[in-house]
Amino acid sequence: MEKKNFELTDEQALILGEFLKKRREELNYSTNYIENYTGINKADLSRIENGKKKKINPIYLKELARILELNQIELFNKVGYIDDEYLPNNKTLETELINIPIYNTIEAGLDSKNYEDPIYFLPFPKSNGEIFGVKFNGDSMEKTILDGAILIVKKNVILEKGEVGVFLIKKGNSNEGLIKRVKHKNGIYILESDNKKYEDIEVKRENIITYGKVLKIKNELNKNIKDPLYKKIDKLTSEKRKLAEALLDALINSN
Repeated sequence: MEKKNFELTDEQALILGEFLKKRREELNYSTNYIENYTGINKADLSRIENGKKKKINPIYLKELARILELNQIELFNKVGYIDDEYLPNNKTLETELINIPIYNTIEAGLDSKNYEDPIYFLPFPKSNGEIFGVKFNGDSMEKTILDGAILIVKKNVILEKGEVGVFLIKKGNSNEGLIKRVKHKNGIYILESDNKKYEDIEVKRENIITYGKVLKIKNELNKNIKDPLYKKIDKLTSEKRKLAEALLDALINSN
């Protein structure tokens, strides 16, 4: 027998909608992204997030838990519903993980063959397409992205207006990698910083390459109290980091 939709009260619908929208925005996912990877129509998702959809298919909640990396039981409890057919018996949904490379610079992530090796690898849910991580330096995207944050980037994704992406802009004989919000109009790209002390950057279409979209932001909340030694290590190249590690090992193991 086919399962009936959840019948939500006005209060339940609002609580669920606010919870899902906040989580989606934390992950920097657009409604188009959710639709592409779950099949949930973005119009339906908008109604859910705004608390206007009172009847919800339980399969929707299962798919939203998966894509938003939520515990299914926690999500189903938001609407006061428990059903063993849909819940994974008090376990979070199992997701296949892969190790993605984390680079110290944007350019290294875009063209790893011609730059240093990754500084480390990070487990991340497997998906279609090429994904890498990059360390963000500076304050141009505060308060969304803090200095030292790790950004998870998916290559070759078309960006919507207002989304955060990775760009390479041509400046004479050199290129500069940037992470900004994007707008474009009449062949002109406008790259915005979230920190409003920085002015917008206008770039012609022929002088910019869009490499991908920022899927997730992992901010280091303790960045301001980070030990100065770690700050110095962060600035080292891969080769120099290995030398520093060898020297530290020698100091630790010495009597």
